[in-house]
Parts: sequence; C-alpha cells; structure tokens
Amino acid sequence: MAFISRVSFSTFLKLREASVKIPSTYVQLRWLKKEPKRKPKWLPTAPSKLYRIIEHPYVSPEEKQLQLDLHEEYYTQIESMRKMFQEELAQKNKEEGKTLKGQQEEEEKFLLLLEENKKENERIKVIREATIEKLFQEQQLEFMQLEESRKIQEQETKARIEKIVREQKEITKSYITHSNLDEAVERALDSPRNFNFTIDVNGKVNFEGNPPPDFEEDIKQRIAQSAEK
Repeated sequence: MAFISRVSFSTFLKLREASVKIPSTYVQLRWLKKEPKRKPKWLPTAPSKLYRIIEHPYVSPEEKQLQLDLHEEYYTQIESMRKMFQEELAQKNKEEGKTLKGQQEEEEKFLLLLEENKKENERIKVIREATIEKLFQEQQLEFMQLEESRKIQEQETKARIEKIVREQKEITKSYITHSNLDEAVERALDSPRNFNFTIDVNGKVNFEGNPPPDFEEDIKQRIAQSAEK
C-alpha cells in the first residue's frame, strides 16, 4: 500500500482546489488506449515472472516514522469517533428508556388524577342533588303559601263583593220603579219634604216645612265646619 507524505498531501489538496476552480473542458482523443491483455487467474505464474523480485521504492526512516505517526493518529481519531458515537447511541437509548418510563409514570399519574376527579365529581353531584332537592322543597312550600294566600284573598274579595251586592240590593229596594210608582206618589203626598231653609243673624237654621231625614243634621254640621274655618 502506497502512503502519501504530509507535505505531498497538502500539495495535492492545493492542486485539487485549483483544479476545481478551473472550468472543465472536453478533449477529443484521436485514439483509444487499449487495456493490456491479462492471463486468467486460474493459470499458474508465467515462467518469465516466476523469479521476479519486486523492488519497493526506498523510504527514508524519517518518512516511514511520519507515515506510522499519521496512521496512528488516523486510527486513534477513528477509534475516538467510534467510541463517541457508541456513547451517544447508549445515551440516546437511555434517554428513550427514561422517556418511556416517564410516559408510563405520567400515564399512571393521569389515571390517578382521573380517578380522584371522578370521586370529586360524585361528591359534588350528591351535594348538588341535595341542594336542588332543598330548593325544590322551599319553592314548593313557597308556592303552597302563595296558593293559600291567594285563596284567602279570593275569599275576602268574594265576601266584600257579596257585602256590596247585598248593600246595593238593600238600596235598590228604595228605588222608585214602574210597579211601585203609585205607592211612592201617595207616600210623597202624605209626607211632603221641603229642602228650603234660612239662616238668621244668630246662625239659627229655619226650615220651611218638614225636611228630609238627616238633612237637618247635615246642614248644621256643614254650617259649623264653615264657622270654624
């Protein structure tokens, strides 16, 4: 295996960068290079090559030591990168394991919270139903009281109306109708009523004839009230 020295490698990189910057061109070859004919692998070594000794190029001890150092540095870096990737992979697997365990713990915690929430909902449900039942009973009692008050008010209103009706019936008995017109005329002729009256300087009320019932007292009260004012 041929090795490239550090100086040659840096020169190779510079030439490669320079070649990348140069635009590529296509060159047409006038003839095609023919590949040498080789013998098949299953045939033995040719007699002309039987005692050939391949001479390797001379490598100075300094360059050989440099190549060994470069090889050692290369394989050391490769081994370090391999270990780094292995540690990263192990850490990733460990974190994924922790994540899975954390997910399981979160799920268990969520189930516990869900169960506690269910119990709390049941407790609130019992309290709510008791409160609703209490409010319903209070409303029923209030409705019964309102109904009782309404019935009492209706009875009072009915009694007051019946009283007014009876009073009006009593009043209508004194009305003059077509049937009792003759009787009323005879009664008026037998007992005439006179609303005329006079007041002298002393404040005495003098009626002409026979005044109607309670008319005299009414006039006297009105005169007394006027005198007080």
